[in-house]
Amino acid sequence: MKIAFDVDGVVLRSIDVILDYINRVANRNLRVDDLTAWDLEPLNIDLRTLHAAVQHMYAQPSVENYSGAVEVLSRIYQTTRDPLLFITGRADPETALRQLQVLPWNPTVPEMVVTGGTRDKRAYLAERAVDFIVEDDPAYLQAYLDAGFGVGLMLRPWNRQSALSVTRRFEGWQDVELWFSGLREQS
Repeated sequence: MKIAFDVDGVVLRSIDVILDYINRVANRNLRVDDLTAWDLEPLNIDLRTLHAAVQHMYAQPSVENYSGAVEVLSRIYQTTRDPLLFITGRADPETALRQLQVLPWNPTVPEMVVTGGTRDKRAYLAERAVDFIVEDDPAYLQAYLDAGFGVGLMLRPWNRQSALSVTRRFEGWQDVELWFSGLREQS
């Protein structure tokens, strides 16, 4: 099974960097746990500040990863020996590659492919013959399912209210590891 992983919100804690920037520049006190939707525009943040916050995050040399992400991705790579596939909505996927490469990989940085460029990842999923994507952005999940892709929703504050019936829901990276281990046992 070919698995793809989204980057921001799944592997990297990008929203923390974005909210920190907004809080400093706009004198706000936004917290990740306060988010009930992926889009930040409804929080009355002017678009210029929002775009600057995202560009600030892209420019960072590193972004903290979610607990367990590096360890589980390392084990998946060591098990499959296939390059890890990341599909990002970032217009410039190279910024994601740079931030992924500096994570504390153990024992070494795995081979990885980072592609993308839009929030709707169907073309990239098809192009890479992906069977399953781990995603946090609910915007296109139904479209992915309708196109025949398996979808694992990484639960975050901004998507917990999604009633969409996905293939699998993950509370965190430990759930991803258990699911992946089950796949390996079945094959």
